[in-house]
Amino acid sequence: MKRFPVSVLQYDVKKDPVENFKTIEKLFGIAANRKSKFVVLPEMFATSFNPTEYNEFSKHSIEILKYLQQIALNYDFYIIAGSMPIKSSKDEKFFNRSYLISNEGAVMGYYDKNHIFFQKNELNYFNPGKTPSVFRTELAQIGIQICFDIRFPENMRHLTKQGMHILFVVAQFPNPREDHWVTLLKARAIENQVYVVGCNRIGQSSESVSFCGQSMIIDPHGEILANGYDKECVVTENIDMDFLDAYRKNFPVLKSVR
Repeated sequence: MKRFPVSVLQYDVKKDPVENFKTIEKLFGIAANRKSKFVVLPEMFATSFNPTEYNEFSKHSIEILKYLQQIALNYDFYIIAGSMPIKSSKDEKFFNRSYLISNEGAVMGYYDKNHIFFQKNELNYFNPGKTPSVFRTELAQIGIQICFDIRFPENMRHLTKQGMHILFVVAQFPNPREDHWVTLLKARAIENQVYVVGCNRIGQSSESVSFCGQSMIIDPHGEILANGYDKECVVTENIDMDFLDAYRKNFPVLKSVR
C-alpha cells in the first residue's frame, strides 16, 4: 500500500485514567471508521504528568498494553502509544516510554525519551533513554520522538540515515511555546524530507499549564496537510509514499549530507 491514512488523537489528558480511556476509546472508533493505518496517542496519554502516582501506574502498564494490543488487532491499525512512566530496574526512577504496537496486536518495540526536560523537576523522576532506532513496518519505516526531543535535530538525522519515512512526535507542548512546536515540526520535515506527524494534547494541567494542541500532519515540503488546532478531535490525513519517493528523487538534498 503506497497511500494510507494516519490519525492523531488530540484530547485533554486528565489525571484520572478512567476518564482518559473513555475518551481514547471514542476517538479510536473514529480513527477506525476512517480506515487509519497508524494511530497516535499523546505523551503520558493515560495519566498526564503525575509523579506521586508513577509507582502505582507503572504496575498497570502491562494491563494497558494488552488493552492497546487488542484495540490494534480489532481495528487493524498500528498504534504509537504516546508514552507511559515505566519503572527502571536499576534505580527508583522511570523511563518516559513510547511503545509501537502492530496491527496484529504485537508489541514491536519501544522508545525511551532521551532528552529529559529540565523544568518541572523531570530530571528527578526520569532517566534518559538510548539513541533512537527506526521501526520497520509493512507500510513504512518510522521513527518516534517525545516532546523535548524535537529540539535536538541530531536525533532525527540519525533516524533519517537509518531510512526513516515518517516521524511521529508525541508531546505535551504548552501554549507559551506554540510557535516553537509548529516551527520545529516543519523544520524536521523539511531538513529530513520525511512526513512528520505531531500529536499534542489540549486542556490545562492541575499546575495551571495550558497546552496548545496543534496536532498536525506535515509533508516533506513542510506543508501542513491537517491540523487539530485547539479542539478535541481526530486529525487524519494520507501519507503518500510515491510522493515521498518522487520528492527525494527530484530534490535529492540528503545526498549532500556531509
